[in-house]
Amino acid sequence: MFFNLKNLRDANPQTRTPEFYLEKGKGTLSVQSPMIIFCDWITKDLIKPLRESLVDTKLYPTVYIEKNISEYELYKDNWRIIANNRNWNKRPSDRNTPSYLLTMTFKFMALKIAMERNDFNGTHYFWIDFGISHLVHGSDMLADVHSAFANPRPKVSVMYIHYRNEEQINKMKLICDEGFCGMANAFFSVEATTICKLYTLAMSIFYEMLFIETGHNDEQIMSYCFVRHPELFTLYYGDYYSVISNYNFVKKDWHCVRYYFVHKAMEANRPDLAKAAAQACMEGLKRNFFTIDEKGAEDKEYLWKIANME
Repeated sequence: MFFNLKNLRDANPQTRTPEFYLEKGKGTLSVQSPMIIFCDWITKDLIKPLRESLVDTKLYPTVYIEKNISEYELYKDNWRIIANNRNWNKRPSDRNTPSYLLTMTFKFMALKIAMERNDFNGTHYFWIDFGISHLVHGSDMLADVHSAFANPRPKVSVMYIHYRNEEQINKMKLICDEGFCGMANAFFSVEATTICKLYTLAMSIFYEMLFIETGHNDEQIMSYCFVRHPELFTLYYGDYYSVISNYNFVKKDWHCVRYYFVHKAMEANRPDLAKAAAQACMEGLKRNFFTIDEKGAEDKEYLWKIANME
């Protein structure tokens, strides 16, 4: 999606400009796949010629859904609630504005709309942030995207970066007000048959957060979706920078998986989750996607031990 947040009521000097997203959006617009882009009539005029210059849109058709984020009921019904919850006048320079939260939360609605439209008769739907190249660098980005598209995972497949234990999660207002890192929502997939489940679950958590006067971003919502209904998910692991590359295998950021997921899950007495993540690391190592040198010998032994627990 590409909306101009600078034109919304709570824009401030920290709000990123359309020019920033246009530059960072070139990677996304270069993806050789049918695409649905949520935008408005002004931003469409900015991105349509760029998309057509980067891919053959006869082979990879693009649907533009033109409606400003401020025109959706999600935005109109909830902006004032969020602003009041945050006592917004005391936070005039925060980039995470009420509009930003609502725009990020719109991802769940966008997937539902795309599935209901069924423009391309897809079995899976991938979300990819318009400006994802701000996080994901390197010449392998497009190859990694196309590899993920060719091998979609079941259910909701999302990267879990930093495992949070039950004690932390149960303190919803405290942990959300702090803006905790849990899952990465810049790139994820949802099986078409699971989209409605995810949408209703995500929106129920969104409104629960509003009720207790909190809510920071869509990644917090997704983290609670997993806590409430893990059976809907197929996790993968890494860090923000590997959110695309690690979709099918751990290729990068194995340190992050070892210390922020495997170790934290073991501390929280969730050996089942730790084992799955450790096995993913060992599979990536076996396939030579990365190496662990002598300095990491203890880490390698630790991951092997957890991966092979009975």
